[in-house]
Amino acid sequence: MKRIVKSIFCIALAALMAFGSVSVAMAKEKVVPVILIHGLGANPVYENIGTDKQKEIANLGLGDDIASSILNNKKLIFEALKMFEPARKVDEDALIACLKSMLADSTLNCDKNGNVKSGQGVINYWTDSLANHQDYYKNATVAESAIARQLVKEVGAKNVYCFNYDWRQDICKTAKDLNSYIKLIKKNTKSSKVSLVGCSLGGAVLNAYMDAYKSQKDVKRYVFVNPAIMGVDVSRAYALDIKFSKSSIVSYLKCMETAYNNGSSTALFRMIYALGDVRIGYGANYLNSFVKDKKKVIKLFNEVVKTWIGNIPSLWECIPYDSYDKAVKEMSAIGFLDKNSGLYTKIKKYHGVQGRIKSNLKAVKKAGASVAIIASYGTMGIPATSKASNQTDVLIDTKYASAGATVAAYGKKLTGKKAKGKYVSKDKTINAKTCALPDNTWFIKDVQHMRFHYDSDATKLVARLATGKVASNISAVKKKYKLNQFVKENSSKKLKNV
Repeated sequence: MKRIVKSIFCIALAALMAFGSVSVAMAKEKVVPVILIHGLGANPVYENIGTDKQKEIANLGLGDDIASSILNNKKLIFEALKMFEPARKVDEDALIACLKSMLADSTLNCDKNGNVKSGQGVINYWTDSLANHQDYYKNATVAESAIARQLVKEVGAKNVYCFNYDWRQDICKTAKDLNSYIKLIKKNTKSSKVSLVGCSLGGAVLNAYMDAYKSQKDVKRYVFVNPAIMGVDVSRAYALDIKFSKSSIVSYLKCMETAYNNGSSTALFRMIYALGDVRIGYGANYLNSFVKDKKKVIKLFNEVVKTWIGNIPSLWECIPYDSYDKAVKEMSAIGFLDKNSGLYTKIKKYHGVQGRIKSNLKAVKKAGASVAIIASYGTMGIPATSKASNQTDVLIDTKYASAGATVAAYGKKLTGKKAKGKYVSKDKTINAKTCALPDNTWFIKDVQHMRFHYDSDATKLVARLATGKVASNISAVKKKYKLNQFVKENSSKKLKNV
């Protein structure tokens, strides 16, 4: 009997010691560092860095208030308003000259080889955590900084990092820089892995990073937020797919009047909308006649667009995969793109990366990383191409951000076989079955591009997926938060199942 009691005691003691060891190990387990990667224009870039002439380069070369830049150009407004009166003739040479002069002082463009010009770049390359950069997030209410604030709330500022980069440069170059950054963060934190959150263009950076460095297995979780991973259809303008219609313009103006919570451009949208349907129709007709004249289009591209943003690789790299060949053909034919330049070499390389997005997503998941993709929908495309009827988040097409969902046109519903199955939204707008990762992709209606508000359900979902508070699959989120694959944000910033 004593032997039995002694044996039981020894087993119990061994179990207690084992449990104690596990408890100590768990107590010492570190939080995986989370690195946030922002989108286009979300991080300021500067010129004359380190000199007394150092200054921020205005986003798109037009300043923070784009509407004011346009409205303050009286000659431009004078000529533009003629578009809405068929009896008046637009002086197109004067119009192009106005646009050219308005952008003449912009230093935004890269050099002819697609490289950021000497003396330009970012000045806030932080290799330390947000614990030392609280001004970035502490009062943030929306966009990437609000997501950073939410991440801080989940795991603490000492575990959250921001990879700030010059968003103009080649995406593959940024991915290489990200790889170095990850190595440094791992070394400084003594962590074996990191988690990455890529927003908008930052999602394309994650795509390029996966393509080049996935075998290193340095990443525990990938979270893509409205990512530009497969392009943006408005970039089809480089393929000279430029088209306007009254109906699409009116619909877009109605949407954009409130899309950015009465932001700086609201006045411009309201001013155009106030012209009325008839005059907007005249304007659409004029613009269509303008873009049908190849000589006028060539002049606009070469005298305005090329010197303004024509050499920025990241903008080229947002061209959808299936529009790339035509874009290269059209732009090289008019002298806009030099196929012997370093710029062409860069965008050609990324085109290959873009074509591998689905296989890369599947590969990192198969290798053990968690992957989550969040794509918004509920608004139409920018009314400047033949794809204006695409379902978008205001900027990025939902089918591209989701890595391949089958999506109904704006205002329409899926029909037939496309409208059946467990991956179809109840509003019959989206079938997620064709996504690269249908069980790891969420769709949020009415959260427009990067309008993720602090402490909203949408932002909490992003942060919890990124920090491992919930597994990155549809069933886990449904079980824990009662949220399905298709949700809608209401006026209280709560998510409700569609």
